[in-house]
Amino acid sequence: MKGFFARRVIALQERMTGESAEHMRDIHAGSPAVFWRLTLATALYNHQKALPRDISSVAAIAALRSEDCGPCVQIAVNMALRQGVSPAVLRIAATGAITELGEDARLAYDFSYAVATSDPRAEDLRLRIEQHWGKAGLAEFALIIATVRTYPALKRAMGYARTCQRVTIDGETIEARPARERAA
Repeated sequence: MKGFFARRVIALQERMTGESAEHMRDIHAGSPAVFWRLTLATALYNHQKALPRDISSVAAIAALRSEDCGPCVQIAVNMALRQGVSPAVLRIAATGAITELGEDARLAYDFSYAVATSDPRAEDLRLRIEQHWGKAGLAEFALIIATVRTYPALKRAMGYARTCQRVTIDGETIEARPARERAA
């Protein structure tokens, strides 16, 4: 019976994200207890009260780009599109061309990427984030950054990680490699 529910949860995840969840099948096969705990933890990412959807989506993409997991960035893009975030904003965030973002989205991207990469600028940016969105917004940024980074690590550990190269947004495929790769 639990296997039936797990298959349904995985199928739902694949429909919602538009990407394979084969790693979840492997996790369930190896440890149903880990699978169910991870499924419960996924609900953390869906908490949204203080931040606008486009800001939280940009933050998630920035943190994911630091992890260099193409399928994870694609999932974040797909979920944001489903929630009505502008494809133009998502293209900019996915490519890292943040000078084209509005001021709020650029701040969200810079902060999330700085936190995810342990950049010392994160402290100054944190103060700006808290000034702009308050403690509630700062807490949501922290939750977004922490939870989205779980999946690249999980996929890498399970042998499912693929580097960021291309992401499809609204039918258009774009380069999405992290800046450190493009500069090399």
